[in-house]
Amino acid sequence: MAGRREKQGSTEFRIFVAPAVNERTGKPTTIVILQTTKSFSTFRYTLAVEDRLESGALHLKVLGLRTPSLDLPATGPAEFRKEYEGLAGDFRIIVEGLDGARSTFGTHIAPDRVTLTSAVTGRALEVDIPSANPSQSGRSHDPRPL
Repeated sequence: MAGRREKQGSTEFRIFVAPAVNERTGKPTTIVILQTTKSFSTFRYTLAVEDRLESGALHLKVLGLRTPSLDLPATGPAEFRKEYEGLAGDFRIIVEGLDGARSTFGTHIAPDRVTLTSAVTGRALEVDIPSANPSQSGRSHDPRPL
């Protein structure tokens, strides 16, 4: 099934938000993956992000790039990946770049689905929210390649 994608102008980041199931605990989670749109040819960098949950909002502030802990060469975008337990209801997701420019969009998060409730405002951002339900497919969503 095709997912819901929102794209606006020239983008620096893409974000993937989807329901998932924690493999260790079996509990429902929401996975958030933030990537650069630029691919790197030498290393697969980690995107350093300060994340903060506030009432009804998830704020992701990009701090920069970190070199990978392994010295093996790999190509691809820099990436931040985190699972959040207990997210439910309406959430604004705010992505703040190194320069302080922000992108904001609205979502509704439920254990079995995430829906886009408002379009991206601010700096251009590619948003990917799959339409498949992980409990129906029997596995968590994995956006590789995004």
